[in-house]
Amino acid sequence: MNISLDARGPTHEPGVTRLVAAETIAQWEPGTFLENLAARPDGSWLVTIPSHNRVDLVQPDGRHEVFARLPNHVTGIAADGTAAYVLTGSMRQHDWRLVHVDESAIQTICDLPELAFGNGMARAGDHLLAADSALSHVVSIDPRQGTSSVWLQHELLAGFTPTNPMPGANGITVHNGWVYVSNTGQALLVRCRYDVAEPASQLETVAEQLVADDFDVRSDGRIYLATHFLNTVVRLDPDGTRTTIAGHTQGIVGSTSVALDPSDPTELLVTTTGGMQGPRKAGDEPARLVRLRLDHKL
Repeated sequence: MNISLDARGPTHEPGVTRLVAAETIAQWEPGTFLENLAARPDGSWLVTIPSHNRVDLVQPDGRHEVFARLPNHVTGIAADGTAAYVLTGSMRQHDWRLVHVDESAIQTICDLPELAFGNGMARAGDHLLAADSALSHVVSIDPRQGTSSVWLQHELLAGFTPTNPMPGANGITVHNGWVYVSNTGQALLVRCRYDVAEPASQLETVAEQLVADDFDVRSDGRIYLATHFLNTVVRLDPDGTRTTIAGHTQGIVGSTSVALDPSDPTELLVTTTGGMQGPRKAGDEPARLVRLRLDHKL
């Protein structure tokens, strides 16, 4: 079944539906926009919350507390042991920075003048790669040197066009020497080879008609993708088969990000917004952190 979002938006092909077991680990009051997450070695998770300009720490038992407060929106995150690197700035402005946060300090690593809408971020060796949802590119950041530069620019990363006012490059993941990037507005998943010394120029399309926000890749090549406003999680197999594995009935409302549990790759963590797409309104649900058990079908 193809889903046409509207006259201006992309078409989404969700595949068959085979739901897996789900458990809500933690939830926040309606009007909270969870964006991205990163695992810590002790089994806890760091979650970015751009609606509240902060990063929260979620314990394995679901207790959560503020880990770091910042002056602007916080979006992309990459773990650094028990700490993390985060992207922070104002939407469609050139005030973005890379910041290091831990339990005792917040340190600005560098300004990121190449970003106007920083979104997903991933580790690539000693570097970080950050997707910009407005400027059609991916930025490479060296946190040791405090430097950054555009690493990939391509029309397949474009977003916010007059005919499709949705984000472009959104989620980003590095797997087996490939950099994967989702384009929400164009309903694309693309990839290119990673070389830290050489800016990329060529992209190949992994999937079309696949609306995705953030995503993760398992060791067997299966890709798990959050579909944000479609309120689902989709699995994309290496042979191209698609399966919707989670939806509204499991608490997946506004799925923004997924991450495989490093200690158990049969478990997938999902962040949601509760349907929030602007100021809090009647009908918004709590934001949730949901655990999907990939090997337990309903």
